[in-house]
Amino acid sequence: MQEFVAGSWRDQFVLTRDLRVPAERAEFFAQVRRGDYVAVLRGVYVAAQTWSRMRADERYRMLTLAVAARDGSGHVFSHQSAASLWRLPWVGSWPTVAHVTTERAAGGRSNASLFRHTLGLAQPLVAFDGVLATTLARTVIDVARVASFAQAVVVADAALRRTAHPIAGVPSTSLSRDDLVFELGATPLVRGCAKARAVVHFADGAADRPGESLSRVSMRAVGAPTPRLQEKVVGASGKVYFGDFFWPTTRLVGEFDGEAKYRDPEFLSGRTPEQALRDEKAREDDIRAAGYGMTRWGWAVARSPARMRAQLVAAGLR
Repeated sequence: MQEFVAGSWRDQFVLTRDLRVPAERAEFFAQVRRGDYVAVLRGVYVAAQTWSRMRADERYRMLTLAVAARDGSGHVFSHQSAASLWRLPWVGSWPTVAHVTTERAAGGRSNASLFRHTLGLAQPLVAFDGVLATTLARTVIDVARVASFAQAVVVADAALRRTAHPIAGVPSTSLSRDDLVFELGATPLVRGCAKARAVVHFADGAADRPGESLSRVSMRAVGAPTPRLQEKVVGASGKVYFGDFFWPTTRLVGEFDGEAKYRDPEFLSGRTPEQALRDEKAREDDIRAAGYGMTRWGWAVARSPARMRAQLVAAGLR
């Protein structure tokens, strides 16, 4: 079992069952009424200030950890909960319940905060500061079986990319497509396995962001020519750039422009959004001056096969 210490997450929770002194309970619930604490689950609270600063993925991870704090160390978190612990991306809304996997003979039922899967468990497992979860490969296959094809590709692409681009605070991995094929072969033939097989075949760690993964899915849906990912192109100035998508037969560069490019500090690298926008414009001008075509799109096109087809046709791709 791989052990990974993620931090003192337990200290962030207040469990009402631990408030045994009546005066202490009364004072705490007075704080709840004042808005100082919010309930993550029934009987499990976190400081409102902490909660308000969290993104959606962080709140779902907190929900998963709240279940661990409430129920003890007996769960093995899987599916979406394991994806959140592995810091894999999710498009759309995160679930409202934590997901665990148990052996069929283990018993127990799903409830308002917990969904139990009974597919069975295999070693090894990963421990995030005492919280057990499925391995990265098993997590990808589990998600691929139960989620939409598009969502599963987002997760699988990110998991494969993780090997070359680790995330601070998460275990390092060496996941490959062969690992996913092996994991799929070890999975019992249950509903969703055919879809999972298609996801594994299509997944590509060269996709840099969820929007690029969704774009790939939409391209696949309309039968667009398969692009090269993160292809090197040289601008008229001699500068080297990497295009999200590249079709060599038409010298067309495709770029997914999500909001993160102009808002996320990681992408801005100390620049203002205005500076980032100017840099992107200069980059595009340099690429076009070298004889390349270029087309850009955002989330609405990435999610829609019909709009993706129109986008690519308008850019000259057939």
